[in-house]
Amino acid sequence: MQLLKLDMSYFRSTVLSMALRHKPDLILEYIEVIFEGAKDSDQVLSVVTYILGVVERSPKKFLEQLENTEFTTKPNVMSTLEQLLEMGREEGLEKGLDKGVYKNRVFNLLKTALRFPELSVGELADFTELSQETVQELLDIAAEGDKGKLLGHVQEALLVGIPLSAEEAEKLQGLVEQFMAGPNR
Repeated sequence: MQLLKLDMSYFRSTVLSMALRHKPDLILEYIEVIFEGAKDSDQVLSVVTYILGVVERSPKKFLEQLENTEFTTKPNVMSTLEQLLEMGREEGLEKGLDKGVYKNRVFNLLKTALRFPELSVGELADFTELSQETVQELLDIAAEGDKGKLLGHVQEALLVGIPLSAEEAEKLQGLVEQFMAGPNR
């Protein structure tokens, strides 16, 4: 009878997240109520994982949505989402994607988008063998017009844990500058 051992507040959290599974906007509206019953990191992880699965959002998108939301358990939820993002990056690299190959794909994304600005997100993703989400995030950040933010995103989100030589860092800086000065920006 494992059900009898469940903390009722956690049970309420899981039932509420299940009840709102088809209404992602309401999940955000009731986020505090959903997570107030998740007392430890395992419970937070299970609720976050469930929500990500049913609302079909990436941890990064959900994290962005939660950044502007205030609730008492926010640090635990944000920490869990950041851990999921890091695990996803590591898992992607462990699945046979060599760090050098991945680094080349990121550089190729910048070069290709710079040279062929008319290509769609899908075409860029297909050509560079990066996910459409990765391509879209880069283009969204570029559209904001902040060169420093774009460079930071590439270094801290896309190339995290991948060392760059001085020459590569300089090349990346130049590509970002050219990309931001391109015709569509």
